[in-house]
Formats: sequence, structure tokens, C-alpha cells
Amino acid sequence: MHSPCEAELKTGRTHQIRVHLSHLGYPIAGDAKYGDFARNKELMKQGLKRMFLHAHSIAFAHPLIGEAMHLTAPLPKELQSFVDKLDGLAG
Repeated sequence: MHSPCEAELKTGRTHQIRVHLSHLGYPIAGDAKYGDFARNKELMKQGLKRMFLHAHSIAFAHPLIGEAMHLTAPLPKELQSFVDKLDGLAG
């Protein structure tokens, strides 16, 4: 079973999540810049074709009316298929 990781951005710094997780020893699967390159190669053989990073939700104040906005997005089909494949192998 997979274990999602949630991160809350504090600044607009580019690559913030990727750098911090890699530094902590938890690189994002498929990350060609900060990731575990040997592991990424194995994941590609298992079907992962991109970095496994997805913004599930975002919250912000509407710029014109100030109303709180909260948007969500499901996991993209190719990432969900990869998770399903891994779950099938594990169970």
C-alpha cells in the first residue's frame, strides 16, 4: 500500500518540496534532478514515466473579491494506474 506525503508551501521558492524531501532522505519518485537515480530507473521499468508529484489541493483568497477558494484535483490517470499496479504487486 502506498503512503502519500503532504507538504504545505511556505514560500514560492522553485523546487522547494523536491529539495527538502531529498535532503531528508525521501526523494520524490521519478525526480531526475534531486531523486534517487538508480531507484528511478527501476521505477521506470515498472511503468513510472514522470515525476510522482501532484498538487491535490490548493487554497487561496480570490484576488478580486477576497473569498476563500479551495480547489482539489484527483490523481492523474497515469499516476493512479502506477499506484494500482504497485498495490496489485504488494497484495
